[in-house]
Amino acid sequence: MNCSEIFRALVPLAEAILPHRLYAVGGSVRDALLGRAEKAPDFDVCSDLPPEKLAEMLPDGCVVLPHGGVASATVDYCGAVCEYTAFRRDRYELAGGSHAPVGFEYVASPEEDSLRRDFRCNAVYFDVLAGQTLDPLGGIRDIEEGVLRTVRDADIVMSEDPVRILRLARFAAGLGFSADAAAKAACVKYVDSIDGLSAERKRREWDGLMRGRYLRNGLDTAFETGILAKLFPALADNAGVEQPSSQHRYDALEHAFVCAEAAPDGLKTAALLHDEGKAEAMRRDGNMHFHAEYGAASAEKELTALGYPKAFVKKTVRLIALHMFDINNTAKRNTLRRFIADNADILDDLCALMVADSVATGLHTRNPRAERIAKERDIMRESGVPFSPSELKISGKELAAVGFEGKEIAEIGRELFERCLFGSIPNDGQALKAAAEKKFAKKQPQRGGKGDKK
Repeated sequence: MNCSEIFRALVPLAEAILPHRLYAVGGSVRDALLGRAEKAPDFDVCSDLPPEKLAEMLPDGCVVLPHGGVASATVDYCGAVCEYTAFRRDRYELAGGSHAPVGFEYVASPEEDSLRRDFRCNAVYFDVLAGQTLDPLGGIRDIEEGVLRTVRDADIVMSEDPVRILRLARFAAGLGFSADAAAKAACVKYVDSIDGLSAERKRREWDGLMRGRYLRNGLDTAFETGILAKLFPALADNAGVEQPSSQHRYDALEHAFVCAEAAPDGLKTAALLHDEGKAEAMRRDGNMHFHAEYGAASAEKELTALGYPKAFVKKTVRLIALHMFDINNTAKRNTLRRFIADNADILDDLCALMVADSVATGLHTRNPRAERIAKERDIMRESGVPFSPSELKISGKELAAVGFEGKEIAEIGRELFERCLFGSIPNDGQALKAAAEKKFAKKQPQRGGKGDKK
């Protein structure tokens, strides 16, 4: 698919604003040149028209003007939805730690507009009607070479907007590009400025990195630029922490990176952080025995600071804390079943994390502990074993009919659940009722024995 076909949906908009020229720019153009264009890409477009003038040229409702006064708008015209920005030059407070420019002025051409962007590969323009690319800064060469170079002096570009530091790592993960030396050095120099960004903004960029098809490239870039130490300091501390060669080919940090690559989508964050407590364990204890507990605590702090949803944090922390369960694969069946019941809601993810952990040793392709857990879980399901008291085939009302009252109902329910869990009785209504009746009979006072008053 060539660029003209990809941007065909923008032709009506381009025709509507003639004689002004409409250009696509940014990721959609870059990805089209890479041959990676999506069927419905996110379009960023621009022209020399201020948004207010653009709105006058289109039917009412087609242009949604912003409230920030940054010469941009959302446009929905003839089925094409795009983000529109007028050609402009931005003004920043250097090293001010703010993502937003403090001011701007309109300019007349793509050549002038290109200098406000971040990387040359994102500063290639496509004239929608002419069907031609415009490359003011050599971005096409950078795309061909797979290099991230800034549009101007790297120190200035990175000091203007700290989000660009995070975007460097995100693009490294998403595109597989390498950062040129100047861009990387500028990120190192100004990495402290990302402290001034909102948690939401940092999280959004980091999530984009974690979704990248070249994840390892992005993680390496994040570590080399100091981003990792800012967002996940406990993880970054694992650089150079050696592990037993009989069990691992990599140090603790590289192991984490490989584990994240090996983990399925949705588990990559837990995989990345699963061993981040190893450096702390070595400092505190001289061994790694309690690294899961330390890592769970530090991960909770880091993820919370980045504003991740509480449910996501809670689940990730549980996975980290539990990933070393039964490390010698010798747990007794009752212990294993209780663990399965207690963690049934995350068991599939936990087993997947264990497998990724084994793969990331560089020595294994499977995890016997995960296989044993999954097998026992399946046996429990097939035989009707309940995973919680609520799955018992007897109700609280039926237990009350036997004679139990108040708190006794919950107590006998828990006892019956454990007996089913451990296999001493089946999860069958009649069997459970009989066991409850027998228990109730035993708790009644004996009549007619010695000492009874007559």
